Order: sequence, then C-alpha cells, then structure tokens
Amino acid sequence: MRKFIYLFFTLLILSSCSDGDVLEVELAFDQVLDFCDQSTTSYLVYDIKEEDPYESLSLLFPKNATTALIFAPEENNYSVSFDINGSSVRFNYRTYDGNPQNLLCALVPDPSTHILNNYESTSGLVTTLTTFVDDDEDGIPSNVEDLNLDGDDDPATNPTDSDGDGIPDYKDADDDNDNILTKFENPNYTVANGLADAQNTDADLPNGDTIPDYLDTDDDGDGVLTRYEDEDADLNPRNDIDETSPTEGLPARYLDPAATESFQATIDLLAPDDFVPNTFTRTYNVNFKLTLIDLQILSTDEIELGDYKYPVTIE
Repeated sequence: MRKFIYLFFTLLILSSCSDGDVLEVELAFDQVLDFCDQSTTSYLVYDIKEEDPYESLSLLFPKNATTALIFAPEENNYSVSFDINGSSVRFNYRTYDGNPQNLLCALVPDPSTHILNNYESTSGLVTTLTTFVDDDEDGIPSNVEDLNLDGDDDPATNPTDSDGDGIPDYKDADDDNDNILTKFENPNYTVANGLADAQNTDADLPNGDTIPDYLDTDDDGDGVLTRYEDEDADLNPRNDIDETSPTEGLPARYLDPAATESFQATIDLLAPDDFVPNTFTRTYNVNFKLTLIDLQILSTDEIELGDYKYPVTIE
C-alpha cells in the first residue's frame, strides 16, 4: 500500500513509573483510512500502523441524517463539522500487542489482541470534506470528454453532451445513444495520440463521414441508424448479423454497409423508448481533519487524520 506520512511527532513524556523512565511515542501514520459500518448507531474510521507495538488512530461518531450525508452527498465539496465530546464522538490513539484489525470492527473481537495504551481526546473539532469524481469508464478520460466539469449552467461552459440526452459525456456510457456502449466502439484513446485513432467504420465508404463510431448514430453509413439495426429489439445491435450479406466476415448489421434493413417498426412496437441503462462510477473521497486535539500525550492545533475513498455505481 502506498503510504504518505502525514504526521510525525516524537514526544517525550514522563511515565508514571517511579524510576523516572521516559516513554518515547512516535505517531507516524499514512492518510489511507479504513471504515467500520457494523454498528447501527455509529460510524468508525481508523488508521493502523503495523509495527511493534501496533498502533491505531480512530474516530467514532454517531449515525444520523447529517453524518450520513458525509458519505453520500449530492453536492461536491460537502463539508460538515462536529465536536469531540468523549461520549458519542470520540478520538483515540491506542497501542496493542497484536494486529487490531479484528478488534476494531469485528462483531466478535479477537481475544488474542489486547490494548496496551489508550489515550483519548476530551475535546476538539472534527471537520469533514467530501469530494467526488464521476467517470463512465468508457476508455476516454473525463478531462478529455469535457474540460470544464464544473456544473455551470452557462451554455458556454456547460459540460459536453454529444447526444443531447441530458447526461454529460464524461458520465455517459453511450455518448451517441445508439445502444452500443462507447467502450465497445473503440475510441482508442492514448495519451500520445488522444482520440486520433478512434474507430470510424464508414470513413472510406461512399456515404461515410468523419465522425468516429462512438459519436456516430449511423456507424456504417448505410442510412439506417445503428439503433434500428437491432433485429431482435433486445437493445443490443452487436448480436444482430445479416446471414445473407455479401460482406466478408459478416460483421454485425450496424457495421455492415450491405445490411440496410431497418427494424424501426419492430423497435417502436417492442421498445419505443428504451435505451441501454446508463451507469457510471462516482468515487467519493472523505477527508477528516481534527483541530484543537488534546490527547494527554499530545496537544496540537491540527491533525490530518486522512482520507476514506470508495466507489459507488450510479444508474
């Protein structure tokens, strides 16, 4: 796991031992948080340092309407703040004699792992910032499909929507609404060449065009929309072949300029308004920042606890 050390303190504190020994505590954690959701009343995010002894930083806070939005906001850059109170909201630094992974979240805690030291902050402020990135994973990076990605309603800056279906290209798995997903129409994006090598089936045909297939509603230039070359009306033109076509290799009808039969009437009857369901991935990143923390062994103005990142499929 790639680690970024975000907090490094060497603290010398007087121990309770009568011989005056000094305890050295080194807090060095990455910013990649894990998440527990076994409880019906609370959330727990935590970070583990796998050394001897094992250490953890953990933040417990209640489940409610406000905190639920932290993990699934509708708006980007969603921020919430709440106080550490030592009861429903708790921040702890702990050491263990074994891996606490199955102690922190398990319904049945690991009996072989024990807490050696437990320091808890009695006060402080938690601030969360949730951001997300949407991507249709069609082989074209979002910043290439639209450079704005700003949600601005100004038509001059509004995200590109090639097929006008209300879904911006960077979230649209089928950019031309022909029921062939963009990733199956070979946009062939590379950093070096961009989209210059995108497949264009009808480029050299008599009725062809310069539009790449992933943006072309008539991929083979035969005058029949790709969507209407779906003989069995199952929303998948890729599996429809004209067995009588003289075209070598017998490609699917939508790529066969010799297959010119339209099944619009059948489609209008069986699936008049149906298109392939659109799904895209929204990757959330929740950042947790703690301020004015008092851990007995540490008083500091700010701790970057870290980030919890997770993907969600949206249809």
